[in-house]
Amino acid sequence: MVKNEALIELTGWLNDVKEFSWGTALKVSVDVRKKTPEGTWETVDKTIYDVTTDGKTPLEDVKQVTVKGRITGTNTFQKRDGSTGSAVKVRAESIVIASDKREEAAVHEVWPTVNPNQAITESAPF
Repeated sequence: MVKNEALIELTGWLNDVKEFSWGTALKVSVDVRKKTPEGTWETVDKTIYDVTTDGKTPLEDVKQVTVKGRITGTNTFQKRDGSTGSAVKVRAESIVIASDKREEAAVHEVWPTVNPNQAITESAPF
C-alpha cells in the first residue's frame, strides 16, 4: 500500500521565528503574484505557512528560507485589519537559507553558460 502524504517545497519570506524546548516555529509568507495588462507583475496576496521543526537551523538575520516538508493541516488567525486569515501548517524535514540573487549571478560569472545553438570551440570559456 502506498503511503498518503502531501509533500511541499516552498521558498518564502521569513516573518517570525519562535524557539521552544521542542523545536522552532516559523511564519513564512509566499507572495501570490499576477501579471497586469501592462505586462508588469504585482503582488496581489500572500500565502502564509506555519512551519514547525525540531532542527536548529540558525536563522538570525535571514530574510528568505526554502522549506521542504509535509502539510499537516491549516490554521486560522485574525489579521491586523480584523479579518480572518488562514495558514497552511507544515512539518519541515529541512530548512535552508535561500540564496541571494547576487550570489547566483556570481556563479554565472564564474561558470559561463553556452548557447545550445552554437558549436563549442577551442576558445570556449571553460
